[in-house]
Amino acid sequence: MKKTPGTAPVQTRSRGIRETPAVRQQSIIDATMRCIARYSYSETTIDRICEEAKVSRGLINHHFQSKDELMAQTYKRLATDLLDVSRAAAANATGPEEKLDAIIKVCFAAPVFAPKNVKVWLGFWSVAHSDPVIRKAHKELYSGYRQALKKLFDQIAEVRGGTVDSDLAALTLTAVIDGFWLELARDPTSFTAEDALAGCLRVVGTFLPPPKAARKRA
Repeated sequence: MKKTPGTAPVQTRSRGIRETPAVRQQSIIDATMRCIARYSYSETTIDRICEEAKVSRGLINHHFQSKDELMAQTYKRLATDLLDVSRAAAANATGPEEKLDAIIKVCFAAPVFAPKNVKVWLGFWSVAHSDPVIRKAHKELYSGYRQALKKLFDQIAEVRGGTVDSDLAALTLTAVIDGFWLELARDPTSFTAEDALAGCLRVVGTFLPPPKAARKRA
């Protein structure tokens, strides 16, 4: 049991359990995500993270230079996890249309599409405009994500023998996905994951040229 000045005692992890620095960092980041989901971004304090992770302030200070760095690393981990799931879904699909569908479906499937995850994302979105570190990480994430979508839009248009404004299509699709996530935070009973998926696929269809077979019938 360790005490920090002005705070309640924190039950720390057993000394008999040896963990690598990477494992310790991940456990602290996981605890930070849980705190943001439970208390909100602004109400997530180091004391609450210590309590959730069952570690001392000293251990957090050892792995992260400041709370800002911890929050930035948490956002990057959150983004990386989503991108990894998206890449895995796309890798298991065949052509570009199937890959795009798979990426969209991941955004509205469990365990990604859940109110607790939305709360964490909203917490970071709320400070992206004022926190330069979070803003930089946010910009890098969305730039890479849109580039991946843009590439798939271009590939689908090529297969269909037509053209597409892939920059606008990728930007619009990203905004629509984010919009459904925002709505989930406001009222999770107003729509289902299937509704969100159908809406996104309809948006995709408005940008893409019709398949060759459809044009021939016309």
